[in-house]
Amino acid sequence: MNTKKYARGHLIAALALLATALAAPTAWSQAAAAKPGELEEIVVTAQRREQNLQKVSIAVEAITGAGLQKAGINDVTRLEQVVPGLVFAKSGYDAKLALRGANSNSTFADNTSIVGVFVDGVYKPRSSQQTRSFFDVDRIEVLKGPQGTLYGRNTLGGAINLYTKSPSFAGDGLSFGLTTTYSRFNDLANEFFVNSALNENLALRLAVLSDRSDGWVRNVVGRNEGIKDTFAMRGSALWRVTDNVNALLRLTRINENGNPAGMFAIAGACRAVTQNGLTDPLGAFTDCRNPRRGSGGTVAFDSFADPQRTISRDFIHNDKLRDNNATLEVSVDFGAIALKSISSYTDYHALLGNDADYSSNPNAREWVEEGERSSTQEFQLASKGDSALQWTTGLYASKDRLFFAYSSLRHTLDDQTVRTTVLSSNGVALPRLIGTPVPSYNNVINNASNNTQFIDSRVFGVFGQASYSLLDNLRLVGGVRYSDEKKDAVNGNAVYVGSLTPAVAPSEPDVFPFNPATATAQSQASKKFTNTNWRAAVEFDVRQDVMTYGSVSTGFLSGVMNQNGTITLPQKSKSYEIGLKSRFMEGRVQLNAALYRAEYSNLATTLQIPNPANPGAVLTLSANGGAINANGLEFSVDTLPVDNLRLSLAGAYMDAKYDVFGLNLPQQVLGGVAPTNRYVRLDGNRPPYTPKLTASLRASYDFKLGIGTLTPQLQFRYSDAYSAAGGLPFDPAGQQPSFTQTDVRLTWLAASGAWSVEGFAENLEDEQINQRTQHGGDGIEQANYGYPRNYGVRLRLNF
Repeated sequence: MNTKKYARGHLIAALALLATALAAPTAWSQAAAAKPGELEEIVVTAQRREQNLQKVSIAVEAITGAGLQKAGINDVTRLEQVVPGLVFAKSGYDAKLALRGANSNSTFADNTSIVGVFVDGVYKPRSSQQTRSFFDVDRIEVLKGPQGTLYGRNTLGGAINLYTKSPSFAGDGLSFGLTTTYSRFNDLANEFFVNSALNENLALRLAVLSDRSDGWVRNVVGRNEGIKDTFAMRGSALWRVTDNVNALLRLTRINENGNPAGMFAIAGACRAVTQNGLTDPLGAFTDCRNPRRGSGGTVAFDSFADPQRTISRDFIHNDKLRDNNATLEVSVDFGAIALKSISSYTDYHALLGNDADYSSNPNAREWVEEGERSSTQEFQLASKGDSALQWTTGLYASKDRLFFAYSSLRHTLDDQTVRTTVLSSNGVALPRLIGTPVPSYNNVINNASNNTQFIDSRVFGVFGQASYSLLDNLRLVGGVRYSDEKKDAVNGNAVYVGSLTPAVAPSEPDVFPFNPATATAQSQASKKFTNTNWRAAVEFDVRQDVMTYGSVSTGFLSGVMNQNGTITLPQKSKSYEIGLKSRFMEGRVQLNAALYRAEYSNLATTLQIPNPANPGAVLTLSANGGAINANGLEFSVDTLPVDNLRLSLAGAYMDAKYDVFGLNLPQQVLGGVAPTNRYVRLDGNRPPYTPKLTASLRASYDFKLGIGTLTPQLQFRYSDAYSAAGGLPFDPAGQQPSFTQTDVRLTWLAASGAWSVEGFAENLEDEQINQRTQHGGDGIEQANYGYPRNYGVRLRLNF
């Protein structure tokens, strides 16, 4: 199948459908008059108060719980199916979000995502926390553009709000539901809830998730990767203290014991090399052998029919993730104003292991361990009513303690005599990177390497935003936030005291226990970051259901504390946006659009340097690479052309370019030449994760048959080509060609609404999306790929 022609054909058909809809208002109006019905209204809290989505002067994609079910979105990784412009990648447990030109390529150590993720109003500090908590979900809001004023922390490119369901007083006091899904790779997921209104003032809710699978990445010499083994539960209690005071307590525990599909990579990608075998992103030749030392040079990347989901590794780790959270939300209604307090405590820990030589040889292992203890407190005070002046103000404080460690261990010697030295075009002698054989065991202590970091952070913020109506249809919006963040870092290398025998793994949960008395290369660093973010907007109601707006907003992400004691400058963003929020044809058509320019400065990039404390090992550090500018257009159209038929079309066009930007050359040579200065300028190049055009189309029809409703649904997504390279955007190993993904569903809903059954098939094209390719040690191209074709059946019961 010609993928590009296939994609363009679907896209042209989708645009033709939109054009037909906009060109035939009379027919649609007549249909509305004959069969009354309109699109539902969605209430969001994007501006820290309840508002109709169509009255919010921010580009927001809001999806209700019912909408999430219909779209088959059962975790954050599938949001890009329905949110054009959002690109999601995953490495291990880490979420790699990209939005409006900026990306979260680096989430290592103190680096954080450029898109802040909030669960029930509480910020999730670690990127690896951002894909958790997705069960018993009420709604999701994706806010595009910097949200530094009302959200503050690390919302450089946007924010994602996930809200879970609260206890309900509705019904006869007791209700429960069960959703069971069986899908490919023997994946059995069960989600259960029970809700009880004990009396008119106290309601309780318990939600439980269990998800287990065999793993979708086949290992020919051992256990598979991508194994799910998750158990999560959330208990919540809603207490009506008085008529004006409500208290909501949520307790959440998440346990994951499987393993993600690759800590740094699922498989390897072929390297571009020069004629004499030096790694070169501009090289005219291709080398698909494993270059990692100790791998024996096995042709592990192209020897199977399906290299993206087949591996050969002797070491598969039993990964562990624990996320415990307690959140107390108290709301007080004073009549003219409302007060909300959100208090939260999180204790998070994750440990991942990986076969460091990416082969079946018992040569090397590596681990990433991170922990986070976070306490947050936020107070929000907001006006109520319909007065000309509407305002929100608040205080925010948090205290975090981050622990991060990267540990590696080489069990055996590798034969370096076979790694010959060759000359680059300018005469520099460099080793030819081929995987070396493993001759024997070795007990040299330099085979062990560890980088450990403790970071204590405290954040304080004060914010406010106000909207004033100059006229009945004209409003001015202004907001400001002052942030004060202090970071204290302690860095060091833990001493390894375990066995070097491959059969004996280091003790866990502390792979290399850190002892300040014996640790080497210790250093301390401290830095205070202050910043003022602001937002200004104008809102104009063209008519009752049509609003236009223009806004300017800024974002901020504090500097990175590196493991060698250095500190980067803060990353900043500014966004200009004009938008349209509209409904017409008697509520049957909703058209929203936004035109924007985003400017990012001091963006962080990564580089590797030799670790002075451990010869042969490296330190992964962050540095300020430079700037990115992005211009784009986004739109979404939701329609009810006739009763029971729902059509949705959304698209995003983005022109993003590096401004003054550079990074450290990760490959051996560039254009055959070994650089004396490894700094590479990327000005004018397109940054990674920025496809020019993305689009999605959804269509469903409800056949109401008296005894129940049969609903077929089609969901289609198109993306232009883009780079998924963690380094140079022109590295061919990181290229993702243009692609389509198509999902189909058929659902039967009983007339009583008490049960439904659904059959589904997702990613019919079986696209293996290159989510991230990182040029690693020994020249290996570490590649991560998305989930393959999936299919299954889902049963829902509600009583």
